[in-house]
Amino acid sequence: MRVAMMIYCYREHTSFAQLFQILNYLMDIDAQLAKWRYNHVMLVQRMLGSKQGTGGSSGYYYLRSTLGDRHRVFMDIFNLSTWIIPRTFIAPLDPSSTLTITTATVHVDVLETHSIQKYAITSSYFG
Repeated sequence: MRVAMMIYCYREHTSFAQLFQILNYLMDIDAQLAKWRYNHVMLVQRMLGSKQGTGGSSGYYYLRSTLGDRHRVFMDIFNLSTWIIPRTFIAPLDPSSTLTITTATVHVDVLETHSIQKYAITSSYFG
């Protein structure tokens, strides 16, 4: 979360703008998933009522229980705004510090090999 907070604080700096956009996209994905869940719960209530679900679950009542913050994927990113630091207390970036964003390919063996791209952030900011 320290890196996410740093990205949030220095979001206007060119080195952090793209990373800040990724954080926003993750929050958008989470918000859209929450909307989909809500719409799905309403559909199930309309079509099945309170009968048992098609997968054997308790149906509507189970789905309704998944609407809370406990089931949000990126709630920690949403909570970054809780810790907003006034601009006057944020130190300017040291020009001698470097921020490098690189990509790496990681292979995962699950029945077959899938190639997954991950972002690695290396920085001298955290010493």
